[in-house]
Amino acid sequence: EILPLLAEALGGFAPYAQEQEGEAYIIDGIEFRVVSALADDFTVRAYVEARELEGDRLSKLERNVLGGAFGLVDVPIKDMGNSEGSGGGTTSGVCLDYNPETKTALLAVTSWGRAVADNLSGIQVRPFSLSGGSSSGHQTIWENSDDVVFPVEVKPIPSLIAGAELADAFQAEEVRISSLGLSVIFKGDGAWRRFAGTNVSVRLSDGTLAEAPWEGGQGNYGAYGTETERKVLVWNFRQPVDVDGVQGIYVGEDYFPLG
Repeated sequence: EILPLLAEALGGFAPYAQEQEGEAYIIDGIEFRVVSALADDFTVRAYVEARELEGDRLSKLERNVLGGAFGLVDVPIKDMGNSEGSGGGTTSGVCLDYNPETKTALLAVTSWGRAVADNLSGIQVRPFSLSGGSSSGHQTIWENSDDVVFPVEVKPIPSLIAGAELADAFQAEEVRISSLGLSVIFKGDGAWRRFAGTNVSVRLSDGTLAEAPWEGGQGNYGAYGTETERKVLVWNFRQPVDVDGVQGIYVGEDYFPLG
């Protein structure tokens, strides 16, 4: 039964997640099914149930380590007003939990930094491989040799575009905040380097902080070296935030008030 694992993984994001009713796919003795999905302008995350039908390979998965489950959420790119260049992003997968009684694992596959299209028809999860943890020498335990893809239906969570003062503080073109995360869009190939790799948190109106640790989320679109070039850095909150209650943003030791 995957539902308890999913409920724990989603936590406060459960109201924002969209349940999936896709079919199951059996690939090399493991049954896969996309069970839920989340998205905003620059993050798409799919939760995938993996159930072992032969042997006990999934028990070797390392929990909560980015990269243990390699895959891609293939996202239609939004038309950003230019046709030059192409868009790209980063992706990672993680095993969130495993139930030894049912031999079922819950995986999360995330793509960051690609400008999500308004119409997300055609979005697909493309799993590549699963790797065991340190006890198994981090060896590959499963591969998607037939390149099977799983369709997903998801609508982006609305984002708030912060004021120009905050964008100027980041030396960025635009800052977007959603309940899922923070996305900062930079023009050109310079200022973003100051912020990549730094953990972020936002101060809320009740005085609490919502953390958004760096997980490598970034992307780009437009043509390199031209006026169309953009770089995007993405941080996801550990728990959802009320965007109307955000007072300011901490990036490392720096604090940027919101308005």
